[in-house]
Amino acid sequence: MISFYTKKGDSGSNMRGFDLSQIMLSGSPVVNNHDFSIIDILSSNDIYEKMLFNDYKSINSSLLKYWLSNQSFFNSKNKNTDLNDRKLINNNIKKLKTRISFNENKKSGLISITASLESKKLSKEFVEVFFTEISDLLIKVNQEKSSEKVQFFDEITNKYKSELQVKEDELVIFLTNNKSINDSELLIAEKKRLERQVSILSNTYFSLLKELEMSRISQSDNLPLLVILDRPKEAHKKSFPPRKMIVLLSLISSMFLLIVYIIIKDRELRKDLMVLFKSS
Repeated sequence: MISFYTKKGDSGSNMRGFDLSQIMLSGSPVVNNHDFSIIDILSSNDIYEKMLFNDYKSINSSLLKYWLSNQSFFNSKNKNTDLNDRKLINNNIKKLKTRISFNENKKSGLISITASLESKKLSKEFVEVFFTEISDLLIKVNQEKSSEKVQFFDEITNKYKSELQVKEDELVIFLTNNKSINDSELLIAEKKRLERQVSILSNTYFSLLKELEMSRISQSDNLPLLVILDRPKEAHKKSFPPRKMIVLLSLISSMFLLIVYIIIKDRELRKDLMVLFKSS
């Protein structure tokens, strides 16, 4: 098991509501604000699929190959199974999800992940790799989001800069061509109108320029976004489910079902023979 907190950024954005949609949605990263939580990421099939194909030192194999090799004792078809078969992958993703549990403390933000695999070492290694994948994904998404934000502010800042320059030039030309402004109420009103437009554009431009610089600083931030409280350790007892017990129970269940099937078929056969005997 591993427990960790999501790190809150200085900009006021909370990583518990991390915005993954910016990778998929085009447009302004300021306008599009669809929040995803860490729990949503932990439920993603893509991450579990990657974990299935990851090689683990404790078993010298990927989890998918390991499971298939253990199943081959009962089913010889698994020896030549295509590992890229979509149905096979989906079934094993569902199987893996039943072995992983996680919960989130809504008040403190503490998230705990527990793995129950075939061995203690495998469970510990899995949780370590799983956490690394989640942390790397968050950093990657955060950097992509920051890049989009920088691009957005860069474009809109240049736009307002050009508009400000045009309006300032317009004001300069007006003042140059109208030396006796105070003699006309219309000229005074026009001067004030141009000055207001320059002032509004100037304030907006400098605000956007500040946001652009802050976005560039944020873009260079690649620090970890998750803070570990309890590092993964091997369980004090063997992880569930115990494979030997599963094999034994499977054999017993199979034998029981076979016996029941034989009894039912025997009764049906006797009934058919009795009907045949009476009819004759």
